[in-house]
Amino acid sequence: MDLNLNSLRREIDRIDNNILQMLQKRLEVARLVVKFKQEQHLEINVPQREQAILNSLKSRERSMLSADVIEEIYKIIFTESKRLQQESCPLVAFQGAHGAYSEVASRLWNAEITPVPCPEFADVFQGVVGGSYDYGIVPIENTVGGMMSQVNSFLLHSDLFIVGAVEMSVRHSLLIVPGTDYRNLRRVYSHPVALAECQHFIQRMHLEPVAYFDTAGAAKMLAETWKESTAAIASELAARYYNLEVLKEGIGDVSNTRTRFVVLAQKPFDGVGNKCSITFVTENKAGALFRIMELFALREINLTRIDSVPDETGNYVFFLDFTASDQDERVREILQKIQESTVSYRFLGCYNEPVSTEKNVENVEP
Repeated sequence: MDLNLNSLRREIDRIDNNILQMLQKRLEVARLVVKFKQEQHLEINVPQREQAILNSLKSRERSMLSADVIEEIYKIIFTESKRLQQESCPLVAFQGAHGAYSEVASRLWNAEITPVPCPEFADVFQGVVGGSYDYGIVPIENTVGGMMSQVNSFLLHSDLFIVGAVEMSVRHSLLIVPGTDYRNLRRVYSHPVALAECQHFIQRMHLEPVAYFDTAGAAKMLAETWKESTAAIASELAARYYNLEVLKEGIGDVSNTRTRFVVLAQKPFDGVGNKCSITFVTENKAGALFRIMELFALREINLTRIDSVPDETGNYVFFLDFTASDQDERVREILQKIQESTVSYRFLGCYNEPVSTEKNVENVEP
């Protein structure tokens, strides 16, 4: 790096962004510690632990930070951690880094809960099953890519219930380091699906597409490396999380790509829902699936989704969503007949799903 005023200021911006991300992570971990303490009936606030942390930090070798400054900084961090512990906001897990579309969906579903990132979908499911998180939110189908097979497989093998759903438009944005000249861009990082959905734009910009594990993860990487020749495709929320500039919004080849997300919990939704989800395996007989579909048609109940995934025995498990309440007598009769006529059956939940979720993502605060 050439040492000049602009480059030094940009380096400070990059470091500040990284500090914010680490502070965010520290508060999230501290909030998870509270969950474990509550489950084990342990004391929440332990002054001795805080003092031990301060003593350890103040004793470390450094050249510019005084012990008093370190103590002042960490006392503020401790105070903020205690405030969050007292609020005890529910936690919702999502796969990916902060700024992921799953996080956007979680905030649209409930702006009062705290989103926490997980590396893999398996971590989301395991975290909700184990009680680390109150909820999990996962994408289940996309208008371009279709069914999310991995998520459906996890859902099939878990005992979690669907307690909510969100369907939203996914608008990809091209993110760059602030002040970057677009003519210097050479490559763009993002999830393979996002790269495929923005293929025409990438070609027009003469960029080399580079696959990354996650859209928001690509934005985070760009913010940490601060490379002016590199861009990322992610959400506008990710741009605000990582102090990146949105060069262009809505760069997808299809203007109205939509993804449906479901919210998972240990216990079923306790209200009156407007949509139900079930899974079942039919007998290996001709017309078995048709007879189940006919049950809904005869009672004029709208089916909104039917998918299937193979199980470990080689049979196909069907996922079925329909618009109705499980308190409807027609629905109860249908579900009873399905349970009696199938090899296996599970009720995933009855929950509320808005007809359309078209809120502006720009209004969702990180």
